[in-house]
Amino acid sequence: MKVRLLILNIIMYLVYMLPQNFFRLDYFNINKVDIQESAKMLQPELTKLSEKLYNKNIIYIDSNGIKEFLQKDVRVEDVTITKKSLGEISIDVKEKDLSYYAVIGKNIYLVDKVGEIFAYLNEKDVEEVPFIVANSEDEIKEITEFLNELSDLAIFKKISQIYKINNKEFVIILTDGVKIKTNRIEENDEVNKEKQNKRYLIAQQLYFNMSKERKIDYIDLRFNDYIIKYLGDNKWETMQ
Repeated sequence: MKVRLLILNIIMYLVYMLPQNFFRLDYFNINKVDIQESAKMLQPELTKLSEKLYNKNIIYIDSNGIKEFLQKDVRVEDVTITKKSLGEISIDVKEKDLSYYAVIGKNIYLVDKVGEIFAYLNEKDVEEVPFIVANSEDEIKEITEFLNELSDLAIFKKISQIYKINNKEFVIILTDGVKIKTNRIEENDEVNKEKQNKRYLIAQQLYFNMSKERKIDYIDLRFNDYIIKYLGDNKWETMQ
């Protein structure tokens, strides 16, 4: 009986201890950390993380913990951690896409599609996206919502800058210097919303057609009639 008990204890010891010692072999240590090149802004942080992970036992690496840690960075959109093989781990970080630049005072920021600031201008290569000139982060979000509503229009690609003048009124400056003065209709009013969308389509047609003939100073969409003023003229035209 005692012999059987001893044998059972030995077996239990081997079952418990051998895997413990086996998984601690250098064979399971990380010798390659594959950092995807897509995350250019986070390269310094990812390099430090890579150094910390190197030679650590891959069995005991907490992939979810690393993912949660990286996703706390405001520049990050998504993270994928993959243990590709024994000794190799891959970290793929998708940075936020740049939708707009935002200017507050003397600072220029990078803004995502929902109007969140996620970096400074010098942290990413320059792209051709509109500049939002604002007084606060809340104002950036408001203008971002407005710009997103225009993003399907052809004229959107011509937008160079936008700023708010008062309440719901905005000035849009196009790449050729033409200004569009407009106001935003509240989203919960579906009838007026449809009317607003229609007026931007008309304004777009006016701009592309009329700018071929003469240099436009501004187009004013704040009233029932559309006002077009040409550069150098003291008068303006109204169109319905």
